[in-house]
Amino acid sequence: MNTFLDKLERASINLAQFFAALVAISIGLAAILIPLNLLIIKLNIGSMWWLNGSIEYALYFGVFGGATWVLQQGAHVRVDVVTASLSAEAGKQLDFFINIFGAALCVFLCIYGARAGVMEFIDGTIPDKDLRVPNWIVVSFFSFSFAMLAIEFLFRMRTNRVLGTKSDKSSEVGF
Repeated sequence: MNTFLDKLERASINLAQFFAALVAISIGLAAILIPLNLLIIKLNIGSMWWLNGSIEYALYFGVFGGATWVLQQGAHVRVDVVTASLSAEAGKQLDFFINIFGAALCVFLCIYGARAGVMEFIDGTIPDKDLRVPNWIVVSFFSFSFAMLAIEFLFRMRTNRVLGTKSDKSSEVGF
């Protein structure tokens, strides 16, 4: 059945996958552009003055943008020792409370980021760097990423994922 929540969850998954792909592309570009920049400098041709700043922003946006995908994949840091020692019902209850706490924390950080983004926009602050992205854009993305994380925590409750079971994808991903 294709309910509204199913469509919303599919859209959330697609958005998280899009951000994960952007993160992968940015890491690949950094791996190529850093040595290229060093070569250009050594040959006294010039330099990519914007490279360090853009990598800094890519890392920031990548961490926050990719966090939802990591949570969806079950590849985030967690302790399975606790849930493995609990009964299935207790594990479900613990997972429920963890998801409630995670969603609440993410909503709090989303609101905090939104308020800070509005203040940065009003102030018009811009960092003192070579590559100058207005602070409100950076802070607003922080807020947006925590909204995505809150939604994912709520979807984790909906699908009733229990940590440490065979239906859990965590054993299939990561290092």
